[in-house]
Amino acid sequence: MRRTASLSAMFFATLLVLVVALPASAAPPTPTVYLALGDSLADGQGASDWDVTGYVPLFADYVAGTPHGDAKNLVNLGYGGETTTSFLAGAQYTSALAVIADPASDVRVVTLSLGGNDLLNLLYTDTPCATAPGSLECTMLVASVLQGVAANYVQLVTGLASALAVEDADPEDVYVLTLYNPFKGIGGPYETPIDFALLGADGALDCSALANRMNAGLNDITACTAAAAGWTVVDGYALFGDRAMELTNMAGGTFDFHPNDLGYAVLADGHRLAERAGD
Repeated sequence: MRRTASLSAMFFATLLVLVVALPASAAPPTPTVYLALGDSLADGQGASDWDVTGYVPLFADYVAGTPHGDAKNLVNLGYGGETTTSFLAGAQYTSALAVIADPASDVRVVTLSLGGNDLLNLLYTDTPCATAPGSLECTMLVASVLQGVAANYVQLVTGLASALAVEDADPEDVYVLTLYNPFKGIGGPYETPIDFALLGADGALDCSALANRMNAGLNDITACTAAAAGWTVVDGYALFGDRAMELTNMAGGTFDFHPNDLGYAVLADGHRLAERAGD
């Protein structure tokens, strides 16, 4: 009887050790998110399959890996035609803030491509830029639009950065894409004026240019505002260079500025290189 009691005591003691050693019932892991924001470039317009060969889904495959962000779930809010003004006033910005603030998920990576439509609208409407892009009248219109973009970009970067700062303790990786010149290397009346609109009179991406309105192009504004917030700039202008005919749908004889599959692959690779450079 004593031996039986002793074995029984040993059994329960061993069981108690095992129970104590077992981990408590763990809560399910918090879903990690890659949040894509912007215009038709984020949306993938021009790709053969917007959801597969655009730069956002291509980059999503990369940042899903643990070494590169571990962002397992893509939330793409990009919307074709979005301008900096419509972004701030519309559903995309509100939805972005809601995704960031959601306690049930953890935003790890954010990409933003925005600002091109602010300028492109000058070509799609009855303005001097559509018929005489090199004229003084067009230059003044571009300067006015860029003034609005500068104010809007400060507001949206400040708002997104503030939301991300309180989302959790871990810093997020945020990438901002500058715009390529869809006429670069093609020639014609638009190539030089669009270079001026993107890079200013000095023809360079230069944050000191912001002190001179003539030198501050769209890419100066977006890149330098983003960099001031500690975000990573992906230079789409440099990535495309003068390969617009090869990397966009302009070769199809249509006025389609959007990248083709090869162009989106180049943009995705630029994001990957930027991520690796930041490690």
